[in-house]
Amino acid sequence: MKKVVPIILLLFVTGGITYALKSGVLRSGDKIGNRVPGDRAKRANVQVTSSGGKEEKKSSKGKGRKRKKGREISVEVAQVKVGNVQETLGYVGSLLPRTSVRIFSKIEGRIERIFVDVGSRVKEGDLIARIENEEIAEEVREAEASLRVAQAALKGKEAEMKNVERQLERSKRLFKKNFISRQDLDTIETQHYSAEAQTELAKAQVAQKEAALENARIRLRNTEIRSPITGYVWKKPMDRGAIAKTNISTDPIVQLVEIDPVITLISVVEKDYRKIKPGLTATIRVDAYPGRTFTGKIARVSPVLDADTRTADVEIEIPNFKKELKPGMFARVEIVAQKRRGALLVPEGALLKVGEGHGVFKLRGKGSTVKLVSVKTGLSHKGWVEVQGPLKSGDRVVTLGSGLLRDGQGVKVIEAARGAGSKGDGA
Repeated sequence: MKKVVPIILLLFVTGGITYALKSGVLRSGDKIGNRVPGDRAKRANVQVTSSGGKEEKKSSKGKGRKRKKGREISVEVAQVKVGNVQETLGYVGSLLPRTSVRIFSKIEGRIERIFVDVGSRVKEGDLIARIENEEIAEEVREAEASLRVAQAALKGKEAEMKNVERQLERSKRLFKKNFISRQDLDTIETQHYSAEAQTELAKAQVAQKEAALENARIRLRNTEIRSPITGYVWKKPMDRGAIAKTNISTDPIVQLVEIDPVITLISVVEKDYRKIKPGLTATIRVDAYPGRTFTGKIARVSPVLDADTRTADVEIEIPNFKKELKPGMFARVEIVAQKRRGALLVPEGALLKVGEGHGVFKLRGKGSTVKLVSVKTGLSHKGWVEVQGPLKSGDRVVTLGSGLLRDGQGVKVIEAARGAGSKGDGA
């Protein structure tokens, strides 16, 4: 019995220590038998206090202040600036020769020779081709002979006329002295009138022969086909020995083009038509010369819009001194329709749709809050928009994050905002 009691006591103590460790009464480092009375109660009191009482009121007040100030939104900003802006209209077209001429013969005949080939440069008046002209040359010689005959006849009539005039003068003197009768004087006067008529007829015949000769000479000259323009030979459908026709529905002998300047024809839509005027500058780019631009001017504007497409034809002339631009090249055209100098500019990303107009969020003071201001927009160019409103150069406006803002919202400007103002040069 004495041996059993110590064993029971030992089991009791071991069980108590195990219970204490599992229940947390003894902490790490506590010695058995050194427990602090009321320690669990103190920890319980601290937990109760942190979830209520004064600390709860303090936390409640802090949350109230945050709700009143509002959550800060991170935004990017850019500075409003003063600069030049322009409105640019973009169109596409093809380069065309300023002048294109299909050369036909004015008379029908066999082509004796063609003096040019495709690509040849010709000046105005240069000989291009010749038609066989033996028959026409013979017509000229015949007309010259007929003219000489008519001229000789005229000289004879003029001599007769002078003789009759002398007779008439003598008859008038004799009649005054009553040496001849009135009947004799009338006879001489009638002869004078007849001589005058014969002389006029001879003059008319000479003029007729001169016209026939000139017509024959023109036909002879027309056998030599000359260039009406300075340019280049584009096509040569015919060759030596072919029969030249005067009918324009047939092939021409050659086709010439003038390529300095060249033109591009664009079709301007109705909404842009009022902005297009002769003299406006246009910038042209072609794929054949990447990275290069050519400058032209609007030369002609159609006064009528096409009823089907609602577009008007506009011709732009482009100087081509070096002959680099060739008809048929695809052209991209930009026309500067309007310009503004000293305009107030904001980035396109800063604009918001506000009712029927636009607005921007402007940073107040040091930039902790924003204010929504209404603006009137104007021209836009390279990412910048002309505005009118309560803004000045140097003001900061939100360019990214404005969709999350409201008037008076607290904001935080992030570092990336420094580069926002560099997007575009504002013309």
